[in-house]
Amino acid sequence: MPVLSCYIPAFPLALLKRANPRLVQRPLALVGNDERVLVASRPALNAGVMPGQTARQARIACPELLLQEVDLMQARNEFEALLSLLDLYSDAVEPAGLGNVYLAAPDLKVEEAVAYCQDLGRHIRREFGKALQPAIGCDRSKFTARAAARHTHTGTVRVVLGEAEVPFLRPLPVRLLPLPKEDLRLLGFLGIYTLGQYAALSPRAVFQQFGSRGRLAQEWARGHDRRPVIPRDKRPNLSGGLAFDPPVETLPGLLAAAEDVLLQLLTRLQERFQAAQLLQARLSFVFGSDYQDVWHLAAPTSALPRLLALLSERWQEQPWPAPVSALSLTLGEIQEAADEQLTLFPGAGTPVELLGEWVSQVRRRYGEGRLLQARVLHPTRLQVEQRVSWQEFTI
Repeated sequence: MPVLSCYIPAFPLALLKRANPRLVQRPLALVGNDERVLVASRPALNAGVMPGQTARQARIACPELLLQEVDLMQARNEFEALLSLLDLYSDAVEPAGLGNVYLAAPDLKVEEAVAYCQDLGRHIRREFGKALQPAIGCDRSKFTARAAARHTHTGTVRVVLGEAEVPFLRPLPVRLLPLPKEDLRLLGFLGIYTLGQYAALSPRAVFQQFGSRGRLAQEWARGHDRRPVIPRDKRPNLSGGLAFDPPVETLPGLLAAAEDVLLQLLTRLQERFQAAQLLQARLSFVFGSDYQDVWHLAAPTSALPRLLALLSERWQEQPWPAPVSALSLTLGEIQEAADEQLTLFPGAGTPVELLGEWVSQVRRRYGEGRLLQARVLHPTRLQVEQRVSWQEFTI
């Protein structure tokens, strides 16, 4: 059965573009409740602003940056409206982060699938406006459908079915796989840049170097992704907890216990390339009272420091009526781990074009002759200075 990936890049920013198109033409970044950049406009990205930076880091990268807190309530409401529309097209609609949805589609041939996707795209554009028109990918697996949606422009459709699957995946960048950054960096050192190169590696070597996550990612790179589309009302939660004897009376002791519980839960998520967008914490006190907190995150995460920071901030502010006798933590709204922010605007540039923009900025800021590349002249020489010559970097 085909799977559709319906993708609206930088969803909260697309909402701003719909309301105020001129605003997103400036260097603009939206920050979440943790004061970190969630999404950024193209001028901001070109200036060096990156999702995940603190507000201070973003301003250093781009002094003229306009920072704005994301309207998470509006984004969630609009996204829920989008999900309700998609319910008209499928009984299985799975959210995978704001602006990213999987649908289980009817069993269609390629021509029928194209028409089906086009009808869906036109319906979304009519209801939500041009700024929120999606890119739609279609395949029989979730990973390939997602890759197809991310390698076509918004307002267009990419259908990949049958024998076209492997040739489509082969030249795509390996960074599409949700591997840890250090694993992607190592693959770069090894000269592995495409899904085809990664798929061709020995499965045993991949497992030895990258573990079970690496082998799962390799299967996806080969077009083998057996994950079903899970309707949002059937997504499981992950829970864990501890009882304390004697009860905990200090914040450091409670945070240490929370770290142990979260580490177990997040390890399970990371093994499946998943993240959570909801955190729930319940404290039980020795006199029988309970205290519960819930966080709806701006973006899904599986990062332990981020979740611990939320708990620490709240528990520091909260008065404790008595020592804590038990702790329970729950991760909800579990979905695929978020990937990097891609362009909001159709035709905003290929990786080579974006690299050219970055090189131009470096030269404007630091002058000519600052960015060099090595040219290998004598690969067998032992000393590096005899092996290569340095020249001005060109694309």
